[in-house]
Amino acid sequence: MSNNKSILYNMGGWSQFFFLCFLSFTGLMLASFIILMTMSMDQMMNSANSMRLAMAIQTIFLFVIPALLFTYLCQEKPKHYLKVDVDTNYLLLFIAIIFIIVAQPLINSISYYNQQLVLPDSMASIEQWMRASEDSAQKSLKLLFTDKTIFGLVFNLLVLAIVAGLGEELFFRGCIQQIIQKAFVNRHVAIWITAIIFSAVHFQFYGFVPRVLLGALLGYLFIWLGSIWVPVIVHTAHNAINVILMYIYYGTPEFDQMENLELGQNAPFIIISLILSVATLFMIYRNRIISKESEN
Repeated sequence: MSNNKSILYNMGGWSQFFFLCFLSFTGLMLASFIILMTMSMDQMMNSANSMRLAMAIQTIFLFVIPALLFTYLCQEKPKHYLKVDVDTNYLLLFIAIIFIIVAQPLINSISYYNQQLVLPDSMASIEQWMRASEDSAQKSLKLLFTDKTIFGLVFNLLVLAIVAGLGEELFFRGCIQQIIQKAFVNRHVAIWITAIIFSAVHFQFYGFVPRVLLGALLGYLFIWLGSIWVPVIVHTAHNAINVILMYIYYGTPEFDQMENLELGQNAPFIIISLILSVATLFMIYRNRIISKESEN
């Protein structure tokens, strides 16, 4: 092993996990300090631009900087570890983007049924906390999406799609998933544990299940295609689709219909979405195998 190996390269999987969590927590504290020094709480909660700035700062300090700092300190070849230097199969990337488009009705339907969750009376305090967390998130979204200007759309795409997609994938798929795989060895366990953590840290529990499934999908794309840019772009595309739809339909009856996509008269639409989603995923998996065989 090279004498220039990274400072903390010999740390075990769980040690790396807690070290990354420490970096992320430190980043969160720094982000909170910067936000409080640059704007008041009232300004942040009532100004869309202030909210966007706060969200961008939080994402960068909570996810981007910790991920980059972790790989620099703990990995001998940071770029190779994050898979940023791996060639991307553009055909499979295109199919993956098609998947996330055709899967939207299915995702919305799963989200609708997740929102119907009612906990037992013995867990009423937990449910109340979950509702309060969800209401807070919805209040933030309302502030962002009632801004119907073109600049509002551009800045929402920048913060909610590009910055969030890049930052969260570097952190969760690029670091967390690989650390957990080092600890457990089994990559499927790593993918699903990472997906659960990914969903939980959003503190939007009425979208927990679809976000876990999205996280697992991104994890498998990372494993199958071997490049961090695939989950980054697919995640960004998913967020961008939702930002654009919210920009167009937020506050309209059509938006409520999209949000409440239950089975019944929507069943054919959702079934078609399911079939197309499975078909595109199979195409990615199958062509990924063929591609690897041709390389060998």
